[in-house]
Formats: sequence, C-alpha cells, structure tokens
Amino acid sequence: MPDIDPSEAEYLREIELLANDVVNRALDEGWLSFDPDPDDATPLQRAVNALGRQLQDHHFEHDGCVDPDAPLVGLAGALLVRPTTIMSEQEYIDVCERLGVEARPQGWALWHTWDQKGQRITMVTTRISTTEGMLLVWSKGRHLVPVKPPRAAVAATVRGWIGPAVRSPGYVAETGVKEAAGAATRYGVR
Repeated sequence: MPDIDPSEAEYLREIELLANDVVNRALDEGWLSFDPDPDDATPLQRAVNALGRQLQDHHFEHDGCVDPDAPLVGLAGALLVRPTTIMSEQEYIDVCERLGVEARPQGWALWHTWDQKGQRITMVTTRISTTEGMLLVWSKGRHLVPVKPPRAAVAATVRGWIGPAVRSPGYVAETGVKEAAGAATRYGVR
C-alpha cells in the first residue's frame, strides 16, 4: 500500500483525536482536573490538564456557556437545510414549503426536539451559526445542547422529526438509537 500524506485537516484531526485519547486516559486514571491544578500536580499532569481544558472549550454563539442560567433546549438531532446543500433549488423550495417557511438564501436550522407533551417536533430556526458550532462539537462525540431560541428566532414548529439529521451524542447515549426506525423519505416526517 503506498504512503499517502494526509491533508492538513486530516493531520490536525488525528492530533485532536490523540489528544482526546490522552485526556480520556487521565480521566480514567482519576487525576484529570478541569479546575486549577492541584499543588501536587506533576508537570505532565499540568500539561494534560491544560490540554483537557483546551479541548473542552469550543464555544459558539448561544452555546449556553456565557449565561449558565439561560434555558437550554434538549435535542435529539439537528440539520441545516440550505439551497447549497440541497440537490436542486426546486428541492430546497419544496422542503421550505413542507416546513411552512419562506425559502431564504441562508437556509434554516432544523432542530429535533419535543413539545411539552413529549411529542416529537422539528423546530425551524434561524440559528444557523449555533447549529454549525453544535454540529462541530457533536462530531467530536461531545454532548452539548444550545440555549432555547427566542420566539423571534423560531419560524415554525412541525410535528415529527423532519429530514435525515445528525443525532446528538446525548440522545444516542441515552437511547442507543442513531437513526429513527422506519425512516421516511428524504425530508419527510419521521
């Protein structure tokens, strides 16, 4: 098999995965600290603790870290629907019509959540950058849910979960379900 040099992004992702492995081993051994280092920490422990704090802190708009008292919204999954990620402009327009929202150039974020009765709903929100940050955190296997958006940032709520979404690590860990059983057609109701 020929040697293939990884791209810079692949190299950095591999370094990040290895760093997570080191931090997880320190956590397993019971000495990792996200708080200030204890007085008796060795130089290696201080370095690993600093690494753990750095890996833990990926912040994005409306992630709930700035205001810990802000209400959070529990999510099973999320996806972005944009004209640039849909196969055709007409398909994007059709999806927007199904959602009951106007097609807009920046697209929409779809959040799979639940109503007050525990029924599955899809929240259609303008929180694009929040969703991008959240999906990045989820791609690293870390559970994080965002601040509940204000009414002005929610364009619609639709019964059921719409579309093939990325599942949150918390939902997968809690249920063991990565995809809903009996998934409907693309961008249909589940």
